[in-house]
Amino acid sequence: MPQSDARTLHADQQHRADLMRRAQDGDRDAYRRLLGELAPLLRAFLRRWATGPDDLDDLQQDALMTVHRIRHTYDPARPLEPWLFAVTRRVAIDRLRRRRRRAHLEVAIETSPDSWPASHAESGDVEQRLAAALADLPPRQREAFELLNLDGLSVAAGAARAGTTPGALRVRAHRAYAALRARFGGRA
Repeated sequence: MPQSDARTLHADQQHRADLMRRAQDGDRDAYRRLLGELAPLLRAFLRRWATGPDDLDDLQQDALMTVHRIRHTYDPARPLEPWLFAVTRRVAIDRLRRRRRRAHLEVAIETSPDSWPASHAESGDVEQRLAAALADLPPRQREAFELLNLDGLSVAAGAARAGTTPGALRVRAHRAYAALRARFGGRA
């Protein structure tokens, strides 16, 4: 990289770090400009994790929302980009994990279509069948299942969100899994 390009890159990085520092101090205009400058950087960074344009838009939005939510954790004494891309990478990995969990669940449900109610078996829509099965669960079991499997939270984070202990959340999730396996013809 030519020296003038390196200087320009460094100046851009310094500028964005300065905008973030000012945003942390409550400067709304600086924050608005920062988000405008970060959006294309994040989009380029996230392109490899996206399955299509809509997914890329969603990933970018999730990353920007996460940056917004945790911007107070940025240390102004350090460069912005490593922090920014670590946060963005985490968002992408979390989404990938949720996608894999959902795909695994859909495959498990698809293996036993004969056990589904006729109205859902005819529709062929896995999401409708899963939604119906989840809707039939007791509210606490459904919440545990959704927190751990659809939202991809850890047991500790899920328990905190549900306002319960990790052990209680595990029990609720276990009961939800057993009910779903029984409903879809799997082992209980």
